[in-house]
Amino acid sequence: MGLGNWIRKQTAAIAIANSSISNRVLKGIPEDRLRVEMVSRDSSRGGKKSLSGKVKKSNTFFVPKEIKDWNDAVSLATDPERPSLLFLSELYENLMLDAHFMSVMESRILRVVRSKWDLVTESGDTNPDVKNLLEQPWFETFLYQTVMSKFTGIKVLELFDTDENGELMECTPMPMAHILPHRQEIAEEAGGEKGTSYVSGNLANYYIEIGNNGDLGILSQIATYILAKKQAMGAWLDHLHKFGVPPIIINTDNMTTGRQEELLEMGLAMHSNHVMVLQGNEEFTLGAVPQTDAFRVFKEFLDLLNSEISKRVLGQDGTTQNKENAGTYGSLKVMAEVADDRHESDKLFVKYIINKELLPRLPKISSFYTPLANLQFDWDESDELDQKEYVESAVKLATAGFELDVDELSQRSGITITGYNRPFSNNPTEEDDKGNSKKKSPTTPLK
Repeated sequence: MGLGNWIRKQTAAIAIANSSISNRVLKGIPEDRLRVEMVSRDSSRGGKKSLSGKVKKSNTFFVPKEIKDWNDAVSLATDPERPSLLFLSELYENLMLDAHFMSVMESRILRVVRSKWDLVTESGDTNPDVKNLLEQPWFETFLYQTVMSKFTGIKVLELFDTDENGELMECTPMPMAHILPHRQEIAEEAGGEKGTSYVSGNLANYYIEIGNNGDLGILSQIATYILAKKQAMGAWLDHLHKFGVPPIIINTDNMTTGRQEELLEMGLAMHSNHVMVLQGNEEFTLGAVPQTDAFRVFKEFLDLLNSEISKRVLGQDGTTQNKENAGTYGSLKVMAEVADDRHESDKLFVKYIINKELLPRLPKISSFYTPLANLQFDWDESDELDQKEYVESAVKLATAGFELDVDELSQRSGITITGYNRPFSNNPTEEDDKGNSKKKSPTTPLK
């Protein structure tokens, strides 16, 4: 036997021995430790840094915006050659300071986030055992940001950071000002012209693009209403400053410039101190306040703008302006059904994104999510009765002769049940309120 053949045989024997030892070791490792071992071997990231870690952050400055700013931002965002979302991002951050818009927007978003859902197999059977893999804060953020893309336009969500078990820690929305949708890249600088691709390379599996290039969202359509609200409220404050406090008129026979300046300072300080020291024949009087109903002018205008915002976001304003415009139960029910149409549309949109984009790539991100393979996300459309309705339904079913699961009934109703009444033909009799005899139903203890 030559030296070369002997070395090759010894090398093969050592490899077989190492493989056998490795198999025995892995078989002895509990399932959670084995998963950690598998994740530690996962080199799909290639040691690369996430794109969110490369983004250069800057301070946020809230500068008053006008209709011209909206026009310029939309024009730059829809530039066919070099679109930029920088100014649109700054505009949206400013518009989201409006409390009414944020309320109606989140009422639509959170209704989807709080809806019940299931993971189902190809045959339609639910699989509750793996549902806890998605019942995490990062998934709630994913749902929130997915629906929010209908208001802000295109979004890019990062699913990168995992813990030692390979479980995702967070879902990070990429800053809008850094997204280059026409190039499908993330720029390091806000408003940059070039960046790193999020659809190719080693990092492609960790980024999900939601929305279409050129779609600026609902917020771009109602921006003029919100900007008009800001201007109206500014005008209202200006009106209060000028006409809400009676003007001070000072009369003096001292014509020197120095004394006039002193009296002017006294008049300005009078608004807050209510103290003035005069000399000789000097006197001050309070002027008349305008009697026009400025409150109604501004209030009705703001209500009109809020109504228009509600109609665009929810399809109606009956559930948001009900205090001012109270309607019948039937009319409010119809308006609620209009909002339900948008809710169903949002759910269908989210379901498509999860099944098309999220679930297929989670096992690629980490072996922790391997159990999700071949599963589909679906909304649970079953109605869940409240406690009162549940007890009433249980009573009706029991009266009709159906046998109920008393353990489940006790648990869901919150009432401790120790027995139930069952009529028998040989029951002893007792008298009712009118003196007539009736059969008595003994209490049968639960087994």
